[in-house]
Amino acid sequence: MTEDRRNEETMRSVLFDGHPFEVNVRSIPKAKLVKQTDAVVRVTTAAICGSDLHNYHGVFGSNDVPYALGHEAMGIVEEVGTEVKTVKVGDRVIIPDLPEDDSLHVEPEITPVLALYGEGAQFGNLGGCQAEFVRVPIADKSLIILGEEFEHIEDRDLVVLTDIFPTAWVGLTWSGFQAGDTVAIFGAGPVGLLAAYSAIIRGASRVYSIDHVEERLEAAASIGAIPINFTKDEPSAQILAREPNGVQRAVDCVGEECINGRLKHDQSFVITQAVKCTSVGGGIGVIGVHFAQPTSKGVERGNTISPTMTFPMTLFWEKNLTMRAGTVDSKMFVEPMLELLKSGRARPGFVFSSTIGIEDAPTAYRRFSDKLETKVLIKFPSGEKGNGNVREEARKNSDSLLGGQRPRKAKQRQSFSYTSPKRIKH
Repeated sequence: MTEDRRNEETMRSVLFDGHPFEVNVRSIPKAKLVKQTDAVVRVTTAAICGSDLHNYHGVFGSNDVPYALGHEAMGIVEEVGTEVKTVKVGDRVIIPDLPEDDSLHVEPEITPVLALYGEGAQFGNLGGCQAEFVRVPIADKSLIILGEEFEHIEDRDLVVLTDIFPTAWVGLTWSGFQAGDTVAIFGAGPVGLLAAYSAIIRGASRVYSIDHVEERLEAAASIGAIPINFTKDEPSAQILAREPNGVQRAVDCVGEECINGRLKHDQSFVITQAVKCTSVGGGIGVIGVHFAQPTSKGVERGNTISPTMTFPMTLFWEKNLTMRAGTVDSKMFVEPMLELLKSGRARPGFVFSSTIGIEDAPTAYRRFSDKLETKVLIKFPSGEKGNGNVREEARKNSDSLLGGQRPRKAKQRQSFSYTSPKRIKH
């Protein structure tokens, strides 16, 4: 990005206009400081998250449209307010998906207040991270500064620390996981793959990955998980055939838009299957999004998600199970992942199947929604260290993505290495 481009008053951003299955890239006012505790970050890399598809599908987000999308990004600090003390211009930073909240909560709350990037006015009006610049409030507490020890690590491995790697890690923790446990991970999208990856890194004895997309199941098998195609039989039955007493832990990485074995929308399918295959005294973590909203101009398909669903309460009670669910504040849990990356034990960027430039985001969203991509990286020509000509890299990958020349089976995955228990036989 040239100096002239930085001085422009507008920036390119992915926008949602309220029309399901459609996003656009347009010029909007450039992000700027609002308070003196803010910073403005020039984005080098962003990503499309599975949660962004809830907006794309018209089942989640603000009523008022348009708004900018995206909550996974990292980059270089461009500007800081006068009250910012630790973050400096030129710092390479990760932008966690949930910024620090500057309000004081002294009373218990019956309804959570969520401030999220990429969700519009009802969720903090923070702007989106799939853009050339991002305003970050409470910068000293909201940004993760990457020191020299991370210079050799590519953005593709770091950008997942904004959300999905910590979320996957914590979902496993919420299930009550301990080294040696057997684990069932529902969903082999990017979060599910990183949940399986986390379980293997943390010493699971066996990890089952449940999905129906063969490319994603192949990716799960490549890291040592046992693939389970839920269209062939109930996943709980397939797991119990291998684990007669059930698995000790299960993690829901799918959420409210889950489908059943007939590939029909069925909100209760994953949680029911998780309860069925989890052993007595076991635990379940739920990190897939469950957030029903009324139909509105910005959420045109809100009525397709019910605020209630069937739950196998008697079986849950009989088994003496535990369950924890909710939103993960990634910045609170990112430290172990930073150490894993620094040591070379983890390279979570393997979940990306394509790299694009921002102008190709509409096509990438469609392909991701159609499960033709596992996860999409958005590169900006901002001069990221050690990654070569990112404009050319994005162009080549976008040409493949747009032209449909890339094979259905994603063979472009990056190689990676980590220290793990003995590879699972299956």
